[in-house]
Amino acid sequence: MQRRGKTAAGRQRWFCLECNTSRVRKSNPTRLRHREKLFVAWLCGTESLSAYARRYGVSRRTLQRWFEYFWTQTPAPKAPPALEGQSLILDAVSVEPRRMMALIGRTPRRVVWWTFAEWESYDSWKLFCSKLPTPGAVICDGQRGLFTAIRERWPTVAFQRCLIHVLRQALAKLTLHPKTLAGQDLRKLVKQLPTIRTRRQKRCWVRCWKQWHSKHHRFLAERSYGDIQNKNRGWWYTHKKIRAVRSLIRNSLPYLFTFIGHPEIPRTSNFVEGGINSRLKELLYRHRGLILAQKQALVSWFLAAKQNQKPPRNVL
Repeated sequence: MQRRGKTAAGRQRWFCLECNTSRVRKSNPTRLRHREKLFVAWLCGTESLSAYARRYGVSRRTLQRWFEYFWTQTPAPKAPPALEGQSLILDAVSVEPRRMMALIGRTPRRVVWWTFAEWESYDSWKLFCSKLPTPGAVICDGQRGLFTAIRERWPTVAFQRCLIHVLRQALAKLTLHPKTLAGQDLRKLVKQLPTIRTRRQKRCWVRCWKQWHSKHHRFLAERSYGDIQNKNRGWWYTHKKIRAVRSLIRNSLPYLFTFIGHPEIPRTSNFVEGGINSRLKELLYRHRGLILAQKQALVSWFLAAKQNQKPPRNVL
């Protein structure tokens, strides 16, 4: 190839002595990088495709043709070499109901791993955890399959049950205005959970919890009798919802206050629930009409952008 002047746009023209033709070298990597940035900005932003088309002086169809390549070339997560001393927050979000879930793990600083599964289960979370090194602590919502996978993969790691999930589930069963005295007392006790910050407050709350349990023990043991078709027993516990809240708190109590004395451990999974999941739900609604493969690509591009994002300075 031989230099042979420049084009009207100022680009170098090259001449081939063998085939007697001239051409201009096209920088495909540069073009792809520019279109990738444009695709991610549109996919994860708030502006419409028409707005981007007007800004760049092209048609909507041209942008759609540019973006076709990136719908199939989804980025893969990059597992960190180590997570020692870091808190790992785990949660899942529905990509399409009953067809696909996105399992997400992040530290307070950045997204570290994600994968897709048909539903949340022990097997899917076990495969997810096998890709990651041992963290300093794990924070999650207490989903049964997830808890079992964590305890099997990292048996000695500190575990924190998300306080907000416990609070939300308990208040949903107790309702806004419980009719029984046991329900009213338990609701007051549950609403104190977000205010607990110190060991002294924890001891006081646990003491009140034990007093409530001993005070209403007989009330919770009350039974109702009647005929139940296709059942061997003709009785059931009368106050099922209050008993369910009691079981929820009793099972969560060993892992409810792990964060006390450890400022590096978050007490909720809001880093994923609010910082990732809520935004993904908004983007999936904004780009409604996508097929399942495109929804998966949207989630992957968004999480890859979060993983490569520079972490804030005020987060440990």
